Amino acid sequence: MSQPYTLAIDFETANRNSRSICAFGWSVLSEGKVITSQQVLINPEEDFDAGNIRVHGIRPIDVWDAPALPEAMATHGLFELIENAELIVAHNAAFDMGALQKAIQKYDLYQMPSFQYGCTVKLSRKLYPWLPNHKLNTMAEFLNVSFKHHDAKEDAYICALLLQDMFDRTNIEHPVELHRFCGVRMGEVAY
Repeated sequence: MSQPYTLAIDFETANRNSRSICAFGWSVLSEGKVITSQQVLINPEEDFDAGNIRVHGIRPIDVWDAPALPEAMATHGLFELIENAELIVAHNAAFDMGALQKAIQKYDLYQMPSFQYGCTVKLSRKLYPWLPNHKLNTMAEFLNVSFKHHDAKEDAYICALLLQDMFDRTNIEHPVELHRFCGVRMGEVAY
């Protein structure tokens, strides 16, 4: 991808251990527009909890022959997509980045590039203080977009749309600058 872009990501997990990633969704935001959204189902190589299945609807049979995380990331060019992004964002980034860091350790993903990340929950609290909360479904309703919550692709898409709205409201076009403007610290995943 030749244009600068921000990558919005979302993970769903098979059980309470956040390393048990069973779906990886992503959206690419470039030049102020969402240009692609995708998802890959992943075999977490761990047991599923009934509570997690109730939340996202992904069952063991759905990922029986799906690739494990390293293979899925290599096949879909996700290492490169992460490496070349201006910034990685997630809605409640602490969860998603924690899941990714635990999965990196689980699989010894030495090829994972270091990257900075930001959080659209923290940004939304600064830019939309009048809303009753800043959950993803509330933000989607605010943006007047219907979506299926806890679907990794759709969650990443709403995260990217929210960032797009934030760019429009602030006239700031760079995600790092937006975090600075809002006084929101970014994090880093580095190995």
